[in-house]
Amino acid sequence: MPDQSIIPRDIDGFNIYLSQTNDHLILGSPTNAVRFGWTSQNLSDWQDFKSDWDPLYFKYSDKKGGYTTAIKTKLEVIIAKAIIYDRENKLILKVKSTVGLTPDDCIIFKVPKSYAITSLSPHQSAMTSEPNKTTTTSERVFPQLKPVGGGLVKIDCLLWEKGSGRAHKPEGYDLIEYKVAVFYSGTSDLPTQFTDARFSLGYSSKASFMLDTNVFTSNLPATEPGAAVPLKMAVFFFRWAKSKHPNLNGPWSGPFTTPLL
Repeated sequence: MPDQSIIPRDIDGFNIYLSQTNDHLILGSPTNAVRFGWTSQNLSDWQDFKSDWDPLYFKYSDKKGGYTTAIKTKLEVIIAKAIIYDRENKLILKVKSTVGLTPDDCIIFKVPKSYAITSLSPHQSAMTSEPNKTTTTSERVFPQLKPVGGGLVKIDCLLWEKGSGRAHKPEGYDLIEYKVAVFYSGTSDLPTQFTDARFSLGYSSKASFMLDTNVFTSNLPATEPGAAVPLKMAVFFFRWAKSKHPNLNGPWSGPFTTPLL
């Protein structure tokens, strides 16, 4: 019988899936993990996959320095283990059977949207792509984050409801507004709300852009001389924005995390 798991098998796709599901599971009160019926062990094991994954993906993404076929093989082994773990513990099935499943849940876990009890209201059509004071949206940003080295992150912003396709802004919105902060991997109190004072605010007029995170490192504590510097990670929130009518900006989506090279 063919494996019907919806967990991505390609390395970059799995990296996004693992990062976004881990972020989503700890949100809410009770948390989404509890709402899905995941045990504390399930959550811990899923977080362990990410802990094992991030330093390997860091090396895999460094094509000039850390990449080897052995690293690629180790990542593929983690993907295979995660798929087996899901199958044995019925994690995705638990998500699907959750009462009150939301469109966000479906998008993050790649569950068919028919499982959601409601659907996101699509953004209203506009007569022009220029920002105006009548077009509003409940559509949120679905980011794809790819570290490319030197602290740079390639960011593609998609429409949340679609979750795939090309990067583009909703009609009537001319900016991407984002909040970003850089931390060392393993930091215990990462931001979970866009109001966190440790974030820096930024804008992009393009839905696909490169961001230099080296200017957002004020939260990093000093390291001892000669000590190994821990891996860095960036935390983001995003929303669609209007330069002339910020009162009509879209809702924030996040948090989203990515390791930094």
